[in-house]
Amino acid sequence: MINFPAICIANGAAILLLLVILSGSRRVLRHEFFDEKVYYAMVTFNILQCFTETAAFFVDGKMLYGYHTLSILLNTILFINNIVFAYSWTLFADYKLFEDMQRIKRIYPFVAIPAILIIIGCLINLATPVFFVVDEYNIYHRTDLFIIPYAVTYFYLAYGVVLIYSYRKKVNKYLFLPVILFMIPIAIGSLLQFFFYGYSLVWLGVAIGMISLFINVQKESSCVDMLSGLFNRHHLNNLLLAHSQKGETASALAGIMLDIDGFKSINDRFGHIVGDDAISIVGKMLRTVVGDKGVLCRYGGDEFIVLMYINSQKEITDMIEKIKTRAMLFNESEKKPYRISFSIGYGTYENKHDSIDDFLRKIDVSMYDDKTRKIREGIFSDRRQYP
Repeated sequence: MINFPAICIANGAAILLLLVILSGSRRVLRHEFFDEKVYYAMVTFNILQCFTETAAFFVDGKMLYGYHTLSILLNTILFINNIVFAYSWTLFADYKLFEDMQRIKRIYPFVAIPAILIIIGCLINLATPVFFVVDEYNIYHRTDLFIIPYAVTYFYLAYGVVLIYSYRKKVNKYLFLPVILFMIPIAIGSLLQFFFYGYSLVWLGVAIGMISLFINVQKESSCVDMLSGLFNRHHLNNLLLAHSQKGETASALAGIMLDIDGFKSINDRFGHIVGDDAISIVGKMLRTVVGDKGVLCRYGGDEFIVLMYINSQKEITDMIEKIKTRAMLFNESEKKPYRISFSIGYGTYENKHDSIDDFLRKIDVSMYDDKTRKIREGIFSDRRQYP
């Protein structure tokens, strides 16, 4: 039995939630990056589904002229929109991880094959029953094959989840992708609607998931430097503030500041696109070396900071040596028009005596001492920066 008032309330609530996203997206999202375009499309699909599903339930069982054809058309749109939404989720997840349009173009035409087959089946359903049938009383019924679109939809949703959990630690950048918070309301809503036809909960669940995704993507944009994939200075200040309020800790907080040698010359000689490439490479390089042993932040320009809790000074010097070794290996193996090396300073946060500014000033002075020593000894020069 169809509970139409409950359907209107559920889908109406979903539409209101999605309109909140759209109103915020005009101010926050630029809609110029591929992942943002896909996300915006997912929101649009969600709103369309809410209206279409409400209309489909409204005409179900009503014997008015044209309602039979309208019911078939509306349910066909629901099936197609459902699979397109799920496929869009895989595109969104992949691009958030890799930011590689060539990868998208290479892999995702093949990933789209199940969705295309479902869409073809839906179009055939306009003429003859495949996934559903609308009987002579204008009542919707599922066929035995209706499980196939559901299975493909769950395949795409699961594919995005597996992709994120498999690669999020390997892509060398920080990501705020709350896939569990995204998936739980979708799973609950879709399962309830799967077993209890006549109630509409799936798209309310999707809307809740999209709100969670939206909040965390905005959190990512406010905390993460998009070029390097590392935390930004704002997040660094929050981390240091949280540490300063802890009082004494068993391990000391150490900071390592790195400045790319000759970065201005890289920009001047090769242009800012190559300079941006260098920043991105350094971000990946540092993530590879530091891993989960510390937190990485882009302090500003070509300066980076590693925060790590240590029990001995040797842990700092060991980390610095690893970074230097990784930079040297990069210079030997990668065919870039520039070389990467760092001026490096470090220090520890003394909770009893240091303020946040004192700590940052300490490692900044240490880094500039190293840069001054290199210049004085002739170790650093433009000539040494390029192959």
